[in-house]
Amino acid sequence: MKKRRNIPTIPFDFYSEGPHKEKYKKILYSSIVEGVEQSLYKNKEKFIMARVEDGGQLKDIEILKDSFKTNLDVVLRYYEENEEFEKCSHTLNLINQIS
Repeated sequence: MKKRRNIPTIPFDFYSEGPHKEKYKKILYSSIVEGVEQSLYKNKEKFIMARVEDGGQLKDIEILKDSFKTNLDVVLRYYEENEEFEKCSHTLNLINQIS
């Protein structure tokens, strides 16, 4: 287990940027998996998924423990659609730890 996670910084309009949308999706989904894994390991109630750059200011986007499973379900569907089966297995393992 890594000691520190690298929390991604993304632009506030990341979702509307056509060519970069997929890149940011991968970054965010990876951050969710790493954040949930670290939170479960350290018994934390939340983690910072990303920092959004909003015109010179950074704002943290946090994910609370109550929504870990919901977020991982979304990530799992994405990995299944993209046939990233090792990542599917890892994500499913985390889901099973929460359930």
